[in-house]
Amino acid sequence: MAIEYLHHINLSNNEIQNVKIDNKTTTQRNAMTKAAGHVIFNTTLSKFQFYDGSAWLNLQDELVASEVRAMFSQGTGITITNGQIATTITQYTNADVQSYLSGGTGVTLSNSGEFSIGQDVADNADVKFNDIQIDGNAIIDGTLGVNGNVTLGNATSDTVTIKGNLNVEGSTVTVNQTEINVQNAFVFEGASQDTHETTLSIVDPTADRTINLPDADGTIALTSGLRTDDQIKGVVGGMISNNTESGISVTYDTTNKNLDFNVADPTISLTGDVTGSGTMTNLGNVSITLDTVKNKAANGTGPAADNDTDFTFQHSLATSNVIVQAFKSSKMVMCDVEIIDSNNVKLVFAQGQTADSITVNVISAAS
Repeated sequence: MAIEYLHHINLSNNEIQNVKIDNKTTTQRNAMTKAAGHVIFNTTLSKFQFYDGSAWLNLQDELVASEVRAMFSQGTGITITNGQIATTITQYTNADVQSYLSGGTGVTLSNSGEFSIGQDVADNADVKFNDIQIDGNAIIDGTLGVNGNVTLGNATSDTVTIKGNLNVEGSTVTVNQTEINVQNAFVFEGASQDTHETTLSIVDPTADRTINLPDADGTIALTSGLRTDDQIKGVVGGMISNNTESGISVTYDTTNKNLDFNVADPTISLTGDVTGSGTMTNLGNVSITLDTVKNKAANGTGPAADNDTDFTFQHSLATSNVIVQAFKSSKMVMCDVEIIDSNNVKLVFAQGQTADSITVNVISAAS
C-alpha cells in the first residue's frame, strides 16, 4: 500500500517549527533565477528580503527620525493610501496643476494664500537646495546664505533692487558697465579700518556735466593747493632778485600782469688804433662799421714757379696806401714794387727766383 507523502497544510490549524529561510549572499541572490514572491535571508546584509517582481525589498526596514528630511502627511488636498501619496485640488483642472502645497501636518496655508512649512527636520545642514529658479517675486524673512556663484537676472534689461545696505567683503568688485550712477558720493575707507574716511562728493549739478581724467600718471591737485597770483609774483620776484645779470631790470605790471624788461644802453669800446661806429638792435645784436684800420697787415710767399722774375701778391687790405717788404732767407731783398690796385701789388726782381722763396709783408698805412 502506497504512503501518501504530500499533504495540504492548513496554517490556521497547524504549526511549522524550526523552518530555515533560504540563505544567500547578495552575489548569490543576484545570480539566481528570481520570480515575484521569492523570499530569502541575505547573509551579506543580515536582512530578510523579498522580490516584488521588479526589485528586492527589505522586510524589516523602519523609517527612523534621523533619516527623515521632509515628509507629507494626509490633509487637505493630500491622501495617503498604502504608502502612495495622491494630491487633488478642485479650483484648477488637472492640466493646470504642476505642483502645489496644501495645509496639513507641517504645512500652514493662510486665507490670503501664504503658506509656511514648519515640519521639523533632523538638522539645518540636512536641508539642501541645489539649483533654484524663481520666476517672479520671492520674499525671505531672515538670513539667506548661498554658497557658490550667484546670478541675479538673466538678461541685460533686468533690474536688481536692493533695499538696504550692501556689504561686499571680497577684495575685488568688477562692474562690466559703461556708466555707474551714484546719487551723491563715494566713501573710501582706506587700508585701515577706523573712523577716518575720504568722501568723494559733488556739488548738486544744474545741468549735464562731463569731467575727464587725463591719460597720464600723477596726482590730482586741489584748488587749495594751487598758488595764488601773489604767491606766483613772489616766486618770480625771487628769481629776478637772485639773478646775476647786470644792465637789465625787470618789473611786474599789475595792470596787464606782464613782466617788463628794461635793458640799459650798453657801452661798446673799441681798443687799438681803430675808428668806427656801432648800432645795437634786438637787445643784443651789435653791428659795427669800421673805418680803414691802421697798421693792418697781410703776408704771403712767392713766386708760384721757379725762375720767375715777378709775381703778384693779393693782400686784400682795401687800400693802396701800403708798405711792402720782401725777405729771402731772413734778409730783406731789393725789388721793384708796383701798386696794381687797392688789394694787389706786383713785385719785380732783377733775376729769376726759386718758387715760394720770397716772403712778402704788406702793412696798411691808411690814416
